[in-house]
Amino acid sequence: MLTLADIALDDARALLARHGLALELVPPGATIPGSYWGEPEAGVIAGKVYARLDTPVHSLLHEACHLIVAPPQKRLQIHTDASESQSEEDATCYLQIVLGDVLPGVGRMRVMADMDAWGYTFRLGSARAWFERDAEDARAWLQARDLL
Repeated sequence: MLTLADIALDDARALLARHGLALELVPPGATIPGSYWGEPEAGVIAGKVYARLDTPVHSLLHEACHLIVAPPQKRLQIHTDASESQSEEDATCYLQIVLGDVLPGVGRMRVMADMDAWGYTFRLGSARAWFERDAEDARAWLQARDLL
């Protein structure tokens, strides 16, 4: 599992900043604020994504994407549980895969492999199969909101 310790933090910060978000790094062993799944998974509170160096990159991207897909007024109200619908969850998963390509040393293939290793479940059996053959609705949802 690729973690934040394996990538340049400045790249992650820059990616989040392009979407109006901030990365808040939490000290090793500390509780991650706003983490839905618990440590070491990333957490979200309003426009901030909280993570530690042992946080998986796919988790950082997933939680950041929940904030990216949320309308600005809703984003400010998000704390821990960010998903509002299955369509929004699917769009979040799709966007996290796409944004994997923006992070040097990561890429969509690694994000999808780590999603599978973590335990994401998709009707076609893998993140890649879903992304390549069954994600039209998620892509359309994102395109309708000018997020792709």
